[in-house]
Amino acid sequence: MIEDAYLLHGLDALSRAHETNYFTDGHRGAAIVAATLLCREVPLEAGAENPVRALIDGHWTHTPLCAPVLDEAPEPDGIQRIVDAIAAHLDGLRQAGHNLILPALALKAFRQLPDAATPTRVDGLCKLVASFTRVDDLGLAKEIEGPDWSAPVEVAEFVLAEWVRCIEAFDGRGQGWSGHLLTYARALLDLREMGYDALARQAEGGFNLYLKRIRLGPLETDVPRPEHPQSDLLPQQREYWAQRATKSVGIGHVFKYPYGFYGLMALARDARLKEQCMQVAYHVL
Repeated sequence: MIEDAYLLHGLDALSRAHETNYFTDGHRGAAIVAATLLCREVPLEAGAENPVRALIDGHWTHTPLCAPVLDEAPEPDGIQRIVDAIAAHLDGLRQAGHNLILPALALKAFRQLPDAATPTRVDGLCKLVASFTRVDDLGLAKEIEGPDWSAPVEVAEFVLAEWVRCIEAFDGRGQGWSGHLLTYARALLDLREMGYDALARQAEGGFNLYLKRIRLGPLETDVPRPEHPQSDLLPQQREYWAQRATKSVGIGHVFKYPYGFYGLMALARDARLKEQCMQVAYHVL
């Protein structure tokens, strides 16, 4: 299991990201949290957490982004202040849902380390949430009928079926939309699991706008990109992470996408759909 120190590294990076580059450094902080949770929640092959830890250390934990923040007592109402900040910035679709994806991971980390919700971290996360800008060219999403979010199995199967279609639609144009479908849905599910039902309901409109966007298929901004080569390796395997030792981890999708994927797959019950997902997973993971 990866140690609590990595959750703190991720939280420190997330709380500092608004000072550096809210989008890319916010991704990196969230990726550290997602990687830690992935190793704790998913049954990985023995020793798989070691190359994951090495990747995080090799790229991020030694950098100023992850430097420890001011040592303070926890803020009594700090978590609620973050929840309120998220709620105040949920209108429309904001940068592919990152206004929800990133702070939801922070809330989950605080769930395990409540004393880490110090004034400095809380302030930083609230400023990060406020940084994401709206995309207002999609109109209202009334025609999009999403799943019943109170039924996690239905949600997982709805999203995974949508994910398979999205991968096919964006073949050769990059799989960012399909990848973030996983992380966006996982954020909504995580909020409900943590008891933030009202916040999750408020966030459904943005997710429906996201569905509307991906169903449009590639636009001019979705430039051609090479697809991942087909591979039998999956994030549950040690070798999957070991073979990445000499490769860039970018801004951390390599950790966040598997976190979303395995969370949804664990809920789904449709065996045929799950097999379809496994066959196309290499495109995104």
